[in-house]
Amino acid sequence: MRDFLPRKKLFKFKTKIIKTEYINDNTKNITISVPENFDFYPGQFISLIFFINGQEFRRPYSIASKPQKEKIELCIKILPNGKTTPIIGNMKAGDEIEAMGPMGAFYILEECMKNNIVFISTGTGIAPFRAMINSLLENNYKNKLKLISGYRYKKDVLYEEEFKNLEKKYENFNYYRILSKEGEEKGRGYVQKLISENLELDTYYYICGLKEMVNSVKDFLIEKGIEKEKIVIEKYD
Repeated sequence: MRDFLPRKKLFKFKTKIIKTEYINDNTKNITISVPENFDFYPGQFISLIFFINGQEFRRPYSIASKPQKEKIELCIKILPNGKTTPIIGNMKAGDEIEAMGPMGAFYILEECMKNNIVFISTGTGIAPFRAMINSLLENNYKNKLKLISGYRYKKDVLYEEEFKNLEKKYENFNYYRILSKEGEEKGRGYVQKLISENLELDTYYYICGLKEMVNSVKDFLIEKGIEKEKIVIEKYD
């Protein structure tokens, strides 16, 4: 059962782009400013607010960085035919945009602090886990953490060097990655393959990605004997 942490103060604010860089062919890591007293639970998201032809559009993006002073990072896939991401793709340091947050109830449960955790993502669903994992490890989390990430092609992979470095630094963290459309056939597949190889019953599972994947992996875990109460999900449309 989800516990409820105190709600963080919700802000609507003007943010400035601090840094923007492509981290694969179509995905940008964007660093933006936030108010001095902005605070969030790793796993939460903000919404960027766009005005197009006089109409307001809001787009939610998970915060992809641990809490730090006056800035956060976002991981955004730029869709050439999207309504708002082409705008983001053209933004540069110094540009301003309106935002709102933090929001969401996808965060580390108090009960999880006493157990092992497996994080499962595909694509940009890795963003909130980057925030959670860095925060947990730097705050002396002692139980086992595993990250299982899936992509179609190697060129799609996100933050791999960073997670490999964390794996070297922290004995209780392991990083696993699988490709569904590339590589040797015996090593190719979906995240379910890696889950089966690393299945533990006395563990909490966090899943993030497109809703079809999240629903499929949740059902897969339940079929394997994982209790529903130990599965925490975040779906991207």
